[in-house]
Amino acid sequence: MSQILQELLAIRNAIGLCWLGNNGWLVRAGGKLVAFDLDLDRASRLRPSPVPTADLAPVLDVVFITHQHGDHFGESTARLLAERSRCTYVVPANCVERAQSLGLPDSRIAVARPRQPFTISGIPVEPQRALHGHTDFGVYRGANLDDCGYVLTLSGRRLFQPGDTVLLQDHLEDLGDIDVLFVSPTLHNTHIAASRTLIETVRPIFVFPQHFGTYQPTDQNSYWTVGYPDDLRAVLSPAMQSRFHKLDQGVIFRVPPASPAQPPSTG
Repeated sequence: MSQILQELLAIRNAIGLCWLGNNGWLVRAGGKLVAFDLDLDRASRLRPSPVPTADLAPVLDVVFITHQHGDHFGESTARLLAERSRCTYVVPANCVERAQSLGLPDSRIAVARPRQPFTISGIPVEPQRALHGHTDFGVYRGANLDDCGYVLTLSGRRLFQPGDTVLLQDHLEDLGDIDVLFVSPTLHNTHIAASRTLIETVRPIFVFPQHFGTYQPTDQNSYWTVGYPDDLRAVLSPAMQSRFHKLDQGVIFRVPPASPAQPPSTG
């Protein structure tokens, strides 16, 4: 087992976050290990995942998938986890057939629908509406209303993973208090201006940029492989700049539980 994963699993009185590239995150809290949008084995990655899929398989509890695109619902990663893990995949309704085709049995597939809360493995989950963007800040022609973002409640903290989406009124008015926000400052998501609006409106305690620096950019894919976290931080208010944490892949960030409050640390 990798040293990073050992350290993450050892976390007790905190929420451990570890970025694996793109929208892929590991979250350790309350004795559970959950993940978002794992795509760890793609050949076009600029470098290998800091935590190999084979190491994750025996210890992973739940994987949340926001939508069907391969950089979020990684085929090779899912196949390996289907074979070697007992984790549950939480997927939008339009991803069920893909999950089945990758070898996941129905008993390990849970369907998420926007605005229909549920609990899985003791974790309260609030699926959010997501509407996929494209170039020039337009909505993708293949966007659909099945895609999900997720608000999870872990150790008293509310974490929001929006997935790939343009900014929606739901995000600005209906989320409630958010402690941890993941944000994607790419052309096909909330880029800089909309990401700033989201952050300054929600005003989370911790902000983590994602969807950048993971795959080899080309002229054809730069609208989704290239993100602008530094430009985003520069336009935030001083208060939000202090809450903005751009992590390297494989770094573990510790978020204190809701009570008692403790300062965060990295390492």
